[in-house]
Amino acid sequence: MEMDLKNKSQKRRNPFKSVFDFKKEEIPVAVLMFFFFFFVIAIFQILRPLKKALFVDMYGADVELYAKLLNIVVAGLGVVVFTLLYNKLQRQRVIYIFCGFFIVCFIVLRYLLVDPEAVTVWAFYLIGDLITTLLVAAFWAYLTDISDSDQAKRLYGLIGAGGVVGGWVGISASKFVLFEKLGQGGLLFLASVVMLAVLFITMAVESLISRSKVYISAPPKKEKGEKKAEGGSKFSAVIEGAKLALRSKYLAAIVGIMAFYEIGSQILNYMFSKASEVLPGVTMTTSYYINVFFIANLVSVIVQIFLVSLIMRHFGLAVALCILPIAAAVSSGLYAAIPSLTAASLLVISDNGLNYSIQQTSREALYVPTSPDEKYKARAFTNMFVQRAAKGIAIGCVFLMTAVGISVRFMGIAAIAVFVVMAFLGIFDGRRFKQMTE
Repeated sequence: MEMDLKNKSQKRRNPFKSVFDFKKEEIPVAVLMFFFFFFVIAIFQILRPLKKALFVDMYGADVELYAKLLNIVVAGLGVVVFTLLYNKLQRQRVIYIFCGFFIVCFIVLRYLLVDPEAVTVWAFYLIGDLITTLLVAAFWAYLTDISDSDQAKRLYGLIGAGGVVGGWVGISASKFVLFEKLGQGGLLFLASVVMLAVLFITMAVESLISRSKVYISAPPKKEKGEKKAEGGSKFSAVIEGAKLALRSKYLAAIVGIMAFYEIGSQILNYMFSKASEVLPGVTMTTSYYINVFFIANLVSVIVQIFLVSLIMRHFGLAVALCILPIAAAVSSGLYAAIPSLTAASLLVISDNGLNYSIQQTSREALYVPTSPDEKYKARAFTNMFVQRAAKGIAIGCVFLMTAVGISVRFMGIAAIAVFVVMAFLGIFDGRRFKQMTE
């Protein structure tokens, strides 16, 4: 009885225990992984306005749609490279190669963009998106490979905050400080230095893990014969991720969650863009966009730091995975009922504010009880190819709905249907995750 009272008293004195629940031995690796994600997203956000501005200035917004479709092809090639490297190398060496590739690209682009030609502008646009395509997938694959389900519930909320905070810091620094002081050449040099820091962080994490008993060390390197038995040929390596991702209901549901989210998100983004056409002039529109995205980022930071771990630990992944689709469905219904700019803004806030926080963290945590091959190969297929392909499908859906005369207002009904399916898939995998980890 006295022990129960003591425990209750300790809980009252530690109201944030469920949020900031790190064991002493876990802190160094957790901090390093926070900065790994922070730097990757910061680099992306620092370069994002530059690569977009160069492309749109040369080709216009309409041609940019084709560049986004071309990203699907690039993502497919990324899956191939990711799978082939993982088949041949240890997990940390895959990250080293990606970091080295981007460092070289940034240094070369720094000189080519002084007097940019068409090939350079296209290459910069595609490489800019490839940063998140490859390194975000590599980050989450690595993180789920070194941790168990208990650590996922306790640590992923704050480690994942690195990406949210990095995005906010990156875009703010680029807008208010870096571009004016450094110029495009300086930004690319800074990006190469930061990418080098990511490489050294990975080396430090691997060194700590090899001496630690609280994280999972790298599995022994595969023998050559074992590689051939698994991989067979380069062609089979290309489709390994797809086979792994679709061979079980659990992994197929993760694919579905990603695909339906991207389709729904693109529909919401189009609805918001059309609603914002009522704003007069570029200055007013830009100012309004900044305010909306600022609020969305603020929501994302608060949710990631204070709520993600709390919800995952006390309510489970099924609840965590349902929060975004429910919020997005409600905001879509509100816009269908009251098609105002304020209601349209809630579409972006509910989407961006929750996707980069609780949705991504809980979705990535689903990979914790899977095999190493599934963590890397199935995730690469899902997070690289499926994500980009779903965006292409969404663009086609928007064109189709416009062609048959469906008004923007009632596109929200289609979005609701998409998010309902996404929620059911989240419930299914959340329950299955609980069974697998118990």
